[in-house]
Amino acid sequence: MSLAYLRKDDALKQQRGLPLLWAGVCGVFAAASGSLTAAPSIEQITIGASPNGLPIIVQAVGESARDQHGRGRDERPALVIVAGVCGTHQIGIEVAAQIGARLIDQHAELLAERTVYILPVLNPEGAEKFREHRPRALYGRAPESQDADRDGRFDEDPADDLDGDGLILMMRVPAPNAKYALEATHMIDPEDGRLMRAPRPEKGELATHALLIEGRDNDGDGRFNEDGWGGTAGGGVDLDRNFPTHWPDLAEGAGLYPLARPETLALVRWLQERTNVIGVVVYGHHDTIASIPSVGQYGPEGRVPKGIEKEDQSFYEVASEVFRKITGISKGSDSDRAGSFVQWAYADLGVYAFSTPIWVRPDLVKREDQPSENADGETPARAGETSRDADVTSDRQALADRGVPQQFIEFLYMSEEERQAEMEAIGDAPPETQEAMMAQLQALPEDVRARVMAVAQGQADPGRGAERTPARDAPGRRAGRASSGQSEEAAWLAWIDEHRGGEGFVDWKPFDHPQLGPVEIGGFVPGVRVNPPEDDVARLLNEQTEFVVWILERMPRLEVEPVEVERAGPGLWRVGVVLRNDGFFPTVSGIGQKVRRLPETIAAFDPDLELAHGSLLSGDRNQRFATIAGSGGTQRAEWLVRARAGTEVTIEIRSARYGNREMRVFLEENR
Repeated sequence: MSLAYLRKDDALKQQRGLPLLWAGVCGVFAAASGSLTAAPSIEQITIGASPNGLPIIVQAVGESARDQHGRGRDERPALVIVAGVCGTHQIGIEVAAQIGARLIDQHAELLAERTVYILPVLNPEGAEKFREHRPRALYGRAPESQDADRDGRFDEDPADDLDGDGLILMMRVPAPNAKYALEATHMIDPEDGRLMRAPRPEKGELATHALLIEGRDNDGDGRFNEDGWGGTAGGGVDLDRNFPTHWPDLAEGAGLYPLARPETLALVRWLQERTNVIGVVVYGHHDTIASIPSVGQYGPEGRVPKGIEKEDQSFYEVASEVFRKITGISKGSDSDRAGSFVQWAYADLGVYAFSTPIWVRPDLVKREDQPSENADGETPARAGETSRDADVTSDRQALADRGVPQQFIEFLYMSEEERQAEMEAIGDAPPETQEAMMAQLQALPEDVRARVMAVAQGQADPGRGAERTPARDAPGRRAGRASSGQSEEAAWLAWIDEHRGGEGFVDWKPFDHPQLGPVEIGGFVPGVRVNPPEDDVARLLNEQTEFVVWILERMPRLEVEPVEVERAGPGLWRVGVVLRNDGFFPTVSGIGQKVRRLPETIAAFDPDLELAHGSLLSGDRNQRFATIAGSGGTQRAEWLVRARAGTEVTIEIRSARYGNREMRVFLEENR
């Protein structure tokens, strides 16, 4: 089988106009450093290095000159884009490496008063190993030798390419030998013999096979692939489990302690030095945009959120709706974010943090047209969309327009299995979370509430679009097309069959294992469910650029209205000033106010103490505002002053993120 669409070799990259930066950053795709450094608004910054000395590079995109408020590039409101946390996620690296140049070419006006920091490859060693190492394994950790089995030896039992096909796949072992402490946990799926699944005892099914990573017991301890690259343990550190927030201590691959790796430590230190960061976008395996994180769930200390704060929910909902329209992604993963970068950026750094895999299984992309352009700026033709897809899209939009929270829209369109799992999760949630959910349910429009209650009880959806939903086994369904009742692996295999001609799955073939006897080797090609076909890359870059532009356009914008002066009595003056936020996002997020890491906005009266002592009668000299709401939200500072008519006074507005302003006014009538 051909793996050309996965290999992404250098020659192909250059044909597509994507030069390599890997001479400086491990050879992973990135925009040409020569072309970037020639641009006056981009600077390459090295913030750290991997253990083998590969640099961790940030591209700072923005005007180098100071703006009208005296702010330099590192003082303006900033968005941070991070990719390459996991080495297998090559599409994230590729998009991140090109998006800075795209912003300069097409949206330079947005960079005059904003900065974008782009870190294309946080894990250069893991990315290089996945891209270059043979045999290829689905393993994107930062390489690090560990003695996982505590036998005094390191990396002595990695995964093995037993059949020499250049891939580390899976082994299915019938009637596993108890000598190796193996037990049958899976059975061959009767609906598709290529798939393995857990048996269903209620149907009388029995486990028949053990499922293992391809390899042998190299060190003779009765265990397989437990200590080395590509195996089950000991092959490195998962950087997305090595950040401090809810760090999963004792979990395999999480590292010896939080920030144990120099890559994660360098990123955290660099970000903690920046007070101008408004938000973070992560390209990786987690999703917090298409599927919004839960609200009101905290760690054992009862303070650090596992999801997001209630105060930030509405902003995530708006961002999610925009992202869905741009990308068509209707559903994201809900994987555990313990120890992840995106959860640390939100809960500890205190900023909006959005994560997306960029590319998902194509049947999860639902939209009526194709808004993105190809590499030549042309809109490609779109294959006909089914009438049901259009109905679902229309119904989703109608519900959103009526103000129905996103989680209830998702609940209506989940599969039965997903809905059951969601209801179990709600049942396990704290009482206060359950009460909040019940209050939201009761607040729904009556017809929507009836729909939610019906599907929760296993009944048909009585609402719009439900009557058009075909039964799971409806006749005429195209063979190979993913359906809502399929398992994740079955849906991927259906897509591979229909759109890739089977390329991406290696059929099981017999192999005489030197220790286990007759086994079969096969399974999904490493990376096929993570990285898209080459033809999709240009479209995905356009989509992610559009979403980044949406964020930049809606960043907080602090405006200061003219100072008001009013005579309050003989020799008394009331002085006021209004601060207004013309952006969409508030100046500080809900979690930012809770974390209190970010500086407040200050309105200072007579900061140099030029007036006589006792002149300020009321109002704090320095009035502080933790946040200013978006969409025209305001905060007012006011002082009562005793002074002669015609006295000149100074008011300063101080903001580390939004710039300092100084205003001098005279105390006189008719101002």
